[in-house]
Amino acid sequence: MFRIAAICSLALLLAGCGGRIVPSPDAGAQRLVRVDWYGFESFRIRTSLGLSILTNPFAAGSTEFSPPKGLETDVVLITDEDSSRNYVDGIENTPRVFRGSVGVGANSAAGVRLLGVPVYPNPEQPGGSAMSVMYRWASDGLKFAFLGDLPSMPSPLELSRIGAVDILFLPLSGDKLNTANRMEIIRQLRPNLIIPMGSRTAMERFAGGFASVHRLNGPAALLSKESMPAQQTVLLFR
Repeated sequence: MFRIAAICSLALLLAGCGGRIVPSPDAGAQRLVRVDWYGFESFRIRTSLGLSILTNPFAAGSTEFSPPKGLETDVVLITDEDSSRNYVDGIENTPRVFRGSVGVGANSAAGVRLLGVPVYPNPEQPGGSAMSVMYRWASDGLKFAFLGDLPSMPSPLELSRIGAVDILFLPLSGDKLNTANRMEIIRQLRPNLIIPMGSRTAMERFAGGFASVHRLNGPAALLSKESMPAQQTVLLFR
């Protein structure tokens, strides 16, 4: 209880913390980013200017979760071509989609600069359709990294291209990474907030290895640069 209360007092502005949005004394001066979780690796991140980025939309039956209906977004980030991460047919509008080779390298969408870093099953033989793309972008003073189901452990060079971030979306699915690999990724990227992605069981198991864990009462959070916790924290959506 002390740990959760301390996080709330730092004004993480978490929707669902105690069933409401926790206000900050100077919340009006902060630029807020809203993060909505739809299940598995699918999130919609909405900037203070209203630009929305959707990650890894999934098809019905591909995960334990039910996909949302009537979803609209400006940008879609797809890490690889599995049906649990690439289902764009359920999106109502026509967003700009980054996937495969289109997602690799520097891109810009509605004023947000994106960097896609490819990871291959065999780092010594790059190429082929089995690659996954790690994404990095910045908005409202926050640096984000989104890593989907990785086919191998990213090299130090690949991780250095992502660099230090404030918020890390970390995959728990697949069998190519172990706990030591994930902890090394965290060590190199040094996030303030870690958002694990996968099954509910896997996320709870992962969170058990950290001293600071915050469990939301709902599927949404409001975040700002000023609200980042001093202690590295795992954030679990419900």
